[in-house]
Amino acid sequence: MINTLKGSFKNSPLGKFFSYIKPYRWFLVAATLCGLLKYNIPLVFPWIFKDVIDHLLSPSTYNVTQFHYTMMGMIGLYVLWSVFTYLRSYFADRAGQRLIFDLRHELYVHLQRMSLGFYEKRQVGSVSSRLLSDISIAQNFVGAAFTNTIMDASSLVFITVLLFHMNWRLALVSISVFPFYVVLNKYFKLRIRKTSLLAQKKMEEISGNLHEKLGGISTIQSYTREKAEERLFFQDNREYLAYQLENINNNATAISVIGFLTSFAPVLVVWYGALQVIHGHLTVGELTAFYAYLGMFYNPLNRLTELNILLANSHSAIERIFEVLNTSPEVVDSPIAKEYGPIKGEIKFTNVHFAYDSTKNALKNINLHIPAGTTVALVGPSGAGKSTFVKLIPRFYDIASGRITIDGWDIQDFKLNCLRRQIATVPQEPILFSGTIYENILFGKPNATEEEVQESAISANAHEFICKLPDGYQTEIGEGGLKLSGGQKQRISLARAFIKNAPILILDEATSSLDSRAENLIQQALRRLMQNRTTLIIAHRLSTIQSANMIVVFDNGEIVEFGNHHELLQQSLGLYRELYEEQFDNIYNRFSIAVEQ
Repeated sequence: MINTLKGSFKNSPLGKFFSYIKPYRWFLVAATLCGLLKYNIPLVFPWIFKDVIDHLLSPSTYNVTQFHYTMMGMIGLYVLWSVFTYLRSYFADRAGQRLIFDLRHELYVHLQRMSLGFYEKRQVGSVSSRLLSDISIAQNFVGAAFTNTIMDASSLVFITVLLFHMNWRLALVSISVFPFYVVLNKYFKLRIRKTSLLAQKKMEEISGNLHEKLGGISTIQSYTREKAEERLFFQDNREYLAYQLENINNNATAISVIGFLTSFAPVLVVWYGALQVIHGHLTVGELTAFYAYLGMFYNPLNRLTELNILLANSHSAIERIFEVLNTSPEVVDSPIAKEYGPIKGEIKFTNVHFAYDSTKNALKNINLHIPAGTTVALVGPSGAGKSTFVKLIPRFYDIASGRITIDGWDIQDFKLNCLRRQIATVPQEPILFSGTIYENILFGKPNATEEEVQESAISANAHEFICKLPDGYQTEIGEGGLKLSGGQKQRISLARAFIKNAPILILDEATSSLDSRAENLIQQALRRLMQNRTTLIIAHRLSTIQSANMIVVFDNGEIVEFGNHHELLQQSLGLYRELYEEQFDNIYNRFSIAVEQ
């Protein structure tokens, strides 16, 4: 039974959180020892004060010299108290900061390993709130609450022993409210934990929406959606406020109710103690010392109430952090995974089936052989399976059945890093990061030299415009390359692919939204990039892929046709010919309208 409970706690979010404390346990031990001294040194003074008062009532028998030594000794003790106070805070906060550093780093590394499906089900902002907001809240568990709870609990034990030693009847009166304290504390802890979890979940939702909406601020402004978005944000913010106000109400109620109990008990003690002094069963000094100890007894209780609130909030945050850490990546290295290479780039799909969920197959019975160095265009209606097909090659998803090989090796036998090093991707919408142009190109090969960076930029037709910028390659481009045009961003993205120099290239037609001059520059760069590489192009405009070695036509998750441009056009009832004629007619109609105008 005990082992079962231990195992259950060890596997709980709180138990796993404690495992991160282990490397810094000696900091916490030191903080605890210093805290014990900090909290218990002041217990000496009421006892001395009792003797002072009782002797002052009969001053003729009091040794004044001894009194001076006693007071100087107390000053010395309080000097030590200040040292231990500093050391307790230093060791506890150091342990807390180091632990949170480790936890935040591990969570970030874990998020890097998570499969694409994890992010497709969540907003980026909501995930980042776990990494930043929740971990900051969890830090309080070690930095303050954990060590302070031990300190206050130890003080309660020491003071309780002293109270019973001084007068057991008064001690019983003083702790008469304690059962009520325990019950109320547990009740409010559950309520606070519940509302805190709801508030943190709502803040996660707000963070996700905020990240999305601010990232698309130009679209919001162009569609004059500012007022509508303001209303939506107001509603979310108001709901978060409601949870926080409920939490504040619970906190305030807990503090006031328990504060009443801890204030009510001393009144009972003075009432009963005064009667004891009147009847000669207690001295004035003993009653004074008892009352001083009583203040020291209930102060920790009040602090424990506030710490209980802090612990409830921290516990909720810890649960949310480990909810992510306990989520395993869907795509991982197999036990027999190896480093293969260098590869030529021959790709083969054999009876491949894939589904995003159990309800519907996204790809069905895919069989395709792509020789090394071949340029293959993937065409078909939206949702036909083209993007899914190329995502399976770098194992962003694992197939349900069948086999995908590169140069005859099953891709599941590759180590993921090794597999993905062999593949370069140029998306339709280039993804750039805050920082300099140089850093963004270097993303394709972190150990590249400055000469290699410039050569890749020249190959991508980017060097000329980069040199015209005020800071050249060290120009800060802003979030997502905000300071660059669409064509410039795409050429930086191409330079990144050039410097990676991977044998397999995936292109999501990179010129579909550019003007003719930018398109020509990028088409020239693409022709250089595609040389001697296995290239897969997701084609949106069929006029751009007529020279492809092979065109593969997808429809409803299946390959329905493949061949070169001329072979497919000869199939009078083929889907490719239908798509081609539809695009040609649209271009012709637009041209006719322009001429008429």
